[in-house]
This record gives sequence, structure tokens and C-alpha cells, in this order.
Amino acid sequence: MAEDQACLHAEWGSRGALLDPDEAVSWLLSLARRHLRMDLSWLSRFTPDLQIIEALHGDAASFRLSPGTATSFCESYCARVLDGRLPPVIPNARTDERTAPLPITDEFGIGAYVGAPVVLDDGRVYGMLCCLNHEADPRLGTRDARFLTLLAEVLAQFVSRLTHEREDRDLLVRRISMVIRNGLTMQFQPVVDVPTLRVVGAEALARFPPGSGGPEAWFAAAASVGLRTELELAAISRAFAAFPRLPAQVWLAVNASPTVVASGRLRDVLAEAPATRVVVEVTEHEGIQDYPAVCAALDDLRGRDTRIAVDDVGVANAELNRLLRLSPDILKMDRELTWRIDKDPARRALAGALVQFAGEIGARVLAEGVETADEFATLADIGVHEAQGFYLGRPGPLPLPERCAAGERSLTDVSR
Repeated sequence: MAEDQACLHAEWGSRGALLDPDEAVSWLLSLARRHLRMDLSWLSRFTPDLQIIEALHGDAASFRLSPGTATSFCESYCARVLDGRLPPVIPNARTDERTAPLPITDEFGIGAYVGAPVVLDDGRVYGMLCCLNHEADPRLGTRDARFLTLLAEVLAQFVSRLTHEREDRDLLVRRISMVIRNGLTMQFQPVVDVPTLRVVGAEALARFPPGSGGPEAWFAAAASVGLRTELELAAISRAFAAFPRLPAQVWLAVNASPTVVASGRLRDVLAEAPATRVVVEVTEHEGIQDYPAVCAALDDLRGRDTRIAVDDVGVANAELNRLLRLSPDILKMDRELTWRIDKDPARRALAGALVQFAGEIGARVLAEGVETADEFATLADIGVHEAQGFYLGRPGPLPLPERCAAGERSLTDVSR
């Protein structure tokens, strides 16, 4: 046993600590096959009825096996090793009276077999580490079984990590899927027309079950398991369901990532809504990878008289090139530019230039993050068209107010 451990240490060395789980599995399968001098090694996973081959190393084609091959568990050598009907080493499967009559021996052309269970850190038997040979090998014995058992114990560490990651992922997929089906609620933040102080629009904001994290965390988690598009579309559809409770003159803004826009699936969801009262706000939480696809999809939406907004305008990642290519109808001025604009001449000058730029391209400027009366008054003085923020109205349930009383007080105070 000590010699086997020394051999494993010499082969494995410090290499194992540097490998990710998938690489480690591949390396360990290679080590098993080479050390036992056999044609094939594999890692399998058990279900109640099946043995599923997950990874292989060696001449898999000659055994007619490949990743994903599923065979009957109860008819396998592995099942018999686990329950004691077979030993872990079979030097000659064709002459051994326990294996010679089994259909699997002829089906896969098995001449010799060595197997060791892979047991997870919680005690569950995950599957087997096995080596096969087409020819019998009388040299195989208990030492080879011990070596393979050592490898299976090392392999189990990595398989445990992969299994926990897979289970965590599956749990996350289930949680997100449940939220998509019935766990999303929407809040609506009013958008105020600065000159008239009338509420002319609202931004729909997704909210998730209490204590489960905020929207950014949920959308990031959905992206990690390939469900961000589904979650975004579910939020948009839920927002559109609120149209019957909105005044006829009020528009509704929904957030859509470039990926969702480029998918073209917004068009189908828009069938649920009056398109002329919809503003699609292209978010910049992810970069735009395919400008032609995004622009084509936005042109299609414009053909339905849907307006387009671009967020975070006025900060570093909202470069002029993006504005020119997306041709937005609304420029959402970033809250970083709105913050303390009444006290910062540089912010005021940049906001004024943005208003002028918007006028040149036929767009409107909507200031985000308005939190004080002085900020709102300054934005009005610059000529910003629309505004939203906690000072003007926090996100909440419907109905929306008709006018913004706070904004009216702020402009009255400034005029005095």
C-alpha cells in the first residue's frame, strides 16, 4: 500500500493542485490507464437504473463507448462489484465463471476489468472508476485494485466539487424558474416632464421576493445559468400587464439588455402592449457585442413607433459612438452627472452640452437620480426635458400621481 501511495504521489505530485476539476478527472483517468497498462479507463455516474459514462481515456471506440453512453446498471460489472457478487479485479473475464456468461462481456469485448467505487464526501456512491482491456491480463491483482481505489479517492474530491457545483447550479435554475413563473413583482417610478411638472411616464423596475437579494444580484445569477434573457422578458411582460392601470397619456419604460434586444424576442412580447406608449431602455450592464444585430432589432421596434432610450449617458462607458449608432429617442443622463449638479459648474456645463446635443439629433434628455430641490431646479434651468429620482417620486405600486408636488414646490422656491 505504501508503494502504491508513493507511486501516486510521484505521478500526481503538485500537478493536481493546479488543475481545475475537469482537467483533474482527465489526468487521473490517464494515470489509471497508464499505470494498469489497460486499453480504456472511465468515470461513470450511477442513477437508480443506469450507469452513465461521463469521461473516458483510451481506445473508447473499440469498446463502442463514448461520453454519455448509458447502460443498464443492474447488468453491469460495477453493480456486482458494489454488492459483492464480483471482486474488484477480474484478470480474465472470458474464463471467469462469474463474468463469462454475462451478455456485457461479449457486447463490449471485455477481456480484463478493474473497478473502484467513487464515494462523495457526503458518503454517497457517485459511480465507478474502471479500467478495461480487450485481452486478458493475468498480471492484474489486489495491488492494482488498491492503486485504483487510491485514485478513486483522489478523484472523488474533484467529483464532489463538480457535483456540488452542479447541484448548486440546478438549485439556482429552479429558484430562477420559479421566480419567472410567479415570483416577480413590478414597481413603477414616475418620470416628470420638467416644464409642466406632469407625470408623463414611468420606469418599470423588477422586484424579487423579500430577503432574496436585489435586482442586480438576481439578473447576474440568471446570466450565470443562461436564464437572463428569460428573466428579463418575464419582467417586461409583467410590466406590460400594468398598462390598463396607467393613464392613456403615460408611457412605460422597460429595461432590456443588448442580448435581449438582439434576440428579436421583444417584438413578440410587445404584442401584449400599446407599442406607441413603450420606451425600450437599452441597459449597459453588459457591453454591446453585436451592434448590427442590436441596431436592426431597434429599427424594427421603431417601425412599430416604439421609442428607444439609452441609459448612463454622461459617464465614461457611454461613449459618443454608442449614441450615434443606436440613434436613441431619449438620452438618460446618468445619476453621476445629476448628483450635486447645482454646486458643480463642470457637471452643469456637461449637462447643458448634452441638452444641446439631444436637440441636434431630435432626442430628449431624461435626468436620473434627482434627489434634491436644488438639483431639480438646476436641471430645469439647463433645459432638461424630463427627470426622475427619489425627490420626485420613489418606485412603488400603481397608481401614479398626475403631477409632481415636490417639483412644483422646488421651482416656486427658486423663483422667489
